[in-house]
Parts: sequence; C-alpha cells; structure tokens
Amino acid sequence: MTTALEQLAELDRDLLIALSNSEQLDEHWLSEQLDERATLLQAVIKQADVTPLQSSELIARSRKLKEAAEKLQKQLGERLKKMNKGRRSVQAYQSVKRN
Repeated sequence: MTTALEQLAELDRDLLIALSNSEQLDEHWLSEQLDERATLLQAVIKQADVTPLQSSELIARSRKLKEAAEKLQKQLGERLKKMNKGRRSVQAYQSVKRN
C-alpha cells in the first residue's frame, strides 16, 4: 500500500508532464488531479509524519508545479492573443472586401 506522500509524488510527476504539453492538456482531467493533490496534501499534513527531507522535496515539487503552471498560462495567453489578432485581421479584411 502506498502512502499519501508517495501518491502525492506520483501525482506531481504526472502533473508536471501534463503541464509541459499544452497541446494535449485536458482541463477537466487537470482540475480533477489538482483536487486530488489538495486532498493528498491535507492527508500528509494531517498525518504529520514527514521528515525534513521529504518536506523539502514536497516544497520543491510544489514550486516546480507552480512555475510550470505559470509558464503554461503565459503560453496560452500568448496563443489567445495571436488568435484574437488573427480574428481582427480577418474581420478587417472582410470589412474592406465588402466596401
């Protein structure tokens, strides 16, 4: 049987992989995994049976996840900006074409 801490480490690995591939990202799956992560974190905190090394590793993984999520957010924001710019270009072209 795996502990909550081991499950959390495995989940963090899966999340890091998912966040690094924006093309394949499933937001429903991601939301479920983040809910599961929150539940596992609560269980780990409640058990209060974490060594300083395990705690440091958990904090480092949390930082990596945060950075990966911020990077993905920036990439998606840039993609949206390009899409909107393209949409405005098409609208302008259609407007000129009609006149």
